[in-house]
Amino acid sequence: MCGGYMDLSKLEKMLREHDWYYMYSDDHRYYERGRDQSRAIDQEMAAAAAAGMEDEAKALYEEFKK
Repeated sequence: MCGGYMDLSKLEKMLREHDWYYMYSDDHRYYERGRDQSRAIDQEMAAAAAAGMEDEAKALYEEFKK
């Protein structure tokens, strides 16, 4: 790992709690919340990649993606 130790538990929690179908919501508030969650997940994925854990983060993402 280039950037030192990174715990993927935060990413796992984010993925577990994410509304994977937010883009189908009729309520704009749910859409915005889901969009914001998605952006935060993207940032956490980038941080994992920078820490040398891109493969582990991608595997975790695929596990939760529905």
